[in-house]
Amino acid sequence: MNYIEFPKLGIHLDINPRAVSNLFGTNISIHWYGIIIAVAIMVALWLAMRHSKKFNIKEDDLIDMFLVALPVSIVFARLFFVVFTWENYRNDLLGIFRIWEGGLAIYGAIIGAILSVYFYSRRKKIDMLNLCDFACVYLPLAQAIGRWGNFANQELYGTVTTLPWGMTGSIIGDDPVHPTFLYESILNIIVFVILLNLRKNRKVKGSVLAVYLMLYSLVRFMMEFLRTDEFGTGDIRYNQVFAALVFVGAFIWLIYLRKRSQKAALEAEDEVVEPSEYSEIVEKIKKEELEAEEAAAEENTPDDETSENENISDPEPAEEDNQPEAASEEGSDDIITNE
Repeated sequence: MNYIEFPKLGIHLDINPRAVSNLFGTNISIHWYGIIIAVAIMVALWLAMRHSKKFNIKEDDLIDMFLVALPVSIVFARLFFVVFTWENYRNDLLGIFRIWEGGLAIYGAIIGAILSVYFYSRRKKIDMLNLCDFACVYLPLAQAIGRWGNFANQELYGTVTTLPWGMTGSIIGDDPVHPTFLYESILNIIVFVILLNLRKNRKVKGSVLAVYLMLYSLVRFMMEFLRTDEFGTGDIRYNQVFAALVFVGAFIWLIYLRKRSQKAALEAEDEVVEPSEYSEIVEKIKKEELEAEEAAAEENTPDDETSENENISDPEPAEEDNQPEAASEEGSDDIITNE
């Protein structure tokens, strides 16, 4: 009987890795590992489709990309694992196809997903970085759910521990060990929340993907100190080395993306827009109108001054005209007097 226990917490669970055995008498079994992985994928896709319109991404494009990326990611995840654990499969080639028994390397899945999105984006003429920034947010959530498949299989656990949440099991043994699947699941949920907030306030295209690669690599690097699965050589653990390389590469890429964005912003500010032929014609017409108005103003100025001078000198002749009349009147008076 398969069971999992947390002795110090008083938790006992009877869990068989097979959810259904001998389906309809066909010797086909359905494993909890496969069910949980399928649920993780469906939840991530459902959430992505719900929010795709807010980021101007068509649901059809998202579904098509998913249908391409999913099988490619699974194949790459399995190949990545098989290549580094070839000793386990060299005499059992059919075992390569038994993925329900576990053995999917996350970094292989990431490589497959990025390659799929790259070629799909080029074919559909979609902005790859924008698509990746949107979709990669849901990857740590899917990973957080998927880790419970390792729990059902009692695999990828850690070293022996005396902590209250130490885990034992029919496959694990009686010595309590670190439930590293649980640690990684919790940390991936934290990464999911961080990426959600980062995507809302994204200023640099591609930065969300870069931060995802950095954060998950950091999580995986730390987990490898506790895990005891045979995925390495001696003290060298393949996933830990790969996590360090991916973290450094993503960090350098993030710096490059930010500097490129800043440079583009500065060039946009300094760029002088050359006037079009239409704008030149409009400016010429405005200039001609302005010159015509100035010329008209200059022509009107002397006329105004002359009219003013005439208005001022008009009264003087009037007085001169009146003087002879007055003189004649006086003369007439003299004549009368003389008479």
